Amino acid sequence: MNMYLIDLMSDVLKMRASTQMTLGKVITALEKMPIDSEVINLSRPHSYRGYYCDLAFELGEGKRPAWELLAECKSAIGKGFEGYKGGNYIMKESTPVWIAEYGCCGVKLIALHEGGEYETEDDD
Repeated sequence: MNMYLIDLMSDVLKMRASTQMTLGKVITALEKMPIDSEVINLSRPHSYRGYYCDLAFELGEGKRPAWELLAECKSAIGKGFEGYKGGNYIMKESTPVWIAEYGCCGVKLIALHEGGEYETEDDD
């Protein structure tokens, strides 16, 4: 792959990461919460259908303990996830995070708050 394409892809990833939560930002937010906090019930991390190199979580009903989601997020760092149409994508702290069912496009995770509140936004 030529350097121009690599730089362009890197710039696009940085732009997406600046407009939504990244895996590292989710981890930081969860680490700041009291140990008994409950948050949005995100689970089943997978490669995002819209951008395979991004990470998506499925949205379950109710809430879950923040420490459980924190452990799941930490375990995703450095882990490879198979893209919807193939390929292996390694997740990093700088990886943008989405809420989406497997194989579907979804919404950007913009903020995660103690008590289970969260903010999302449609993709541009």
